[in-house]
Amino acid sequence: MKLKKLTSGLLVLALSASLLAACGTKSTDNGSKDTASYPGTSEKNAITVNISSEPPEMFSVTTTDTTSFTVLRHIIENLVTLDENDQVKPGVAKDWTVSDDGLVYTFNLREDMKWSNGDPVTAHDFVFAWTALLTPEFASDYAYFGYVFKNGLAYNQGTVGKEELGFKALSDYQLEVTLENPTSYFLDTLAFGVFAPVNEKAYNEFGDAYGTDFDKMLYNGPFIMTSWEHENKIVLEKNPDYYNADKIELEKINMVMINDSNAAMNAFKAGEVDVIGVNGDQAKMMKNENYPVYQYSDGSTFYLEYNLNNEYLQNDNLRKAITYAIDKQAFIDNIVKNDSVAAVSFTAPAVNGLEKKFKEEVGELVPVVDVEKAKEYYQTALNELGVDSVSFSMIADDTDAAMLNSAFIQEQLKVNLGIDITIETMPFKSRLERMSNKDFEIVFSGWGPDYNDPMTFLDMFETGNGNNHGSYSNPEYDELLNKVRTELDTETRFGYLVELEKIVMEDLPVGPIYWRSRDYIVSEKIESGVIRSAFQDMNFRFVKLAK
Repeated sequence: MKLKKLTSGLLVLALSASLLAACGTKSTDNGSKDTASYPGTSEKNAITVNISSEPPEMFSVTTTDTTSFTVLRHIIENLVTLDENDQVKPGVAKDWTVSDDGLVYTFNLREDMKWSNGDPVTAHDFVFAWTALLTPEFASDYAYFGYVFKNGLAYNQGTVGKEELGFKALSDYQLEVTLENPTSYFLDTLAFGVFAPVNEKAYNEFGDAYGTDFDKMLYNGPFIMTSWEHENKIVLEKNPDYYNADKIELEKINMVMINDSNAAMNAFKAGEVDVIGVNGDQAKMMKNENYPVYQYSDGSTFYLEYNLNNEYLQNDNLRKAITYAIDKQAFIDNIVKNDSVAAVSFTAPAVNGLEKKFKEEVGELVPVVDVEKAKEYYQTALNELGVDSVSFSMIADDTDAAMLNSAFIQEQLKVNLGIDITIETMPFKSRLERMSNKDFEIVFSGWGPDYNDPMTFLDMFETGNGNNHGSYSNPEYDELLNKVRTELDTETRFGYLVELEKIVMEDLPVGPIYWRSRDYIVSEKIESGVIRSAFQDMNFRFVKLAK
């Protein structure tokens, strides 16, 4: 997930959220001083949360970013959803069966779910959405998710018709899905936003404008979007027709877009926002006030992505030089200032391996920093390229945190290698567009897990993958990916996955920087129900307010 989607190896146990005041580890100062009080917003039966940035779009077929998926999680119900412990539970599908060979799933849908225009939610809504996901004209970066279906790839490549796709409506309320290969994590992926249903009639009515405003889409989830003030605020109101409406206590969720950390803190202290993320300095300040600070590992890896269309960045030794020259621990100590961890491989610690966390099974594949080795790689690269020096531009978000991140990278490369980096900041949406268009040289970006398997990180490097923004291509890597998809023996499959990780960290199409842990605070208005984890960045569906 494109931040997305985005951990601290010490905090893996905190990833399983419990419905306490918040999902995550809670900490305060241990002193005896009085605890600060922040009662929160005054609007009855409502909360206000900071999502930091404008969601680029709400059309699940083409959406790629965490912010949009956060909003979609509250307004669209998939076949299945995740509970507070990131376990699959029924959504639109009330139950399902699986064939003995693990290839055929039959989902029985609830008959009491409606779209916000009154239409029933049916199996046909999933067939339409999933077909669109795989249709090249929609240009979905996540089209490869649909390759799990029988003939998904073949349809995307134009070699079979849609009638041969491995999903069909047996009736309005029964959906049959046939997979290309048995896939142990298939149900987990169905909770991800790209597999959301879409009402075909509404899509045809709104066309390309679908999902661009609150009145240009339909809803079937626990909340309905009733207002979207772009670059400012989204308002979600409880959906009275939601099948589980009696379990939803909140009447309204206001989602504000404050991208400056100081402004967000001021809004929290003024009682204008109930949930905000905090940086390391702010977390320390709140702990000094004895106010609870919650922390969770959000499952994301942050990294430099290199555009291999650039004549210099095609050079393996240059990418290694840049990656090795950055002191990742110094970045955490001086910029992030929390329990985030220096990334020494790509797949984040939240993701399971064969017997342990996958991170533990692959080991340290890149150093935290090795300036001397970086200099050796750099000189070799300059010799191979036939130049005396190189310089690059790097695109990044325009938040205050992103600017600090970029300045650190800029200084490290200047001091350690003599490489000049020009920073170009822009709104989140614009950065995503530039990445999709491959209009960058280096970008500071992040990726978070869409489901709990290493493939959620590793398949993005496949040749031609929509999220492979740097245009990395390695035939050996592609061949191994195909083996992973067809291998039925679990031990052998994870052996292939370890090989994939090692290839990526040898070729370095991306240079890992850190695995992110996040701190946030919650007003006293909220009693429980905030879910934040590696697989649900923000979920406020089941928030309960203090009485």
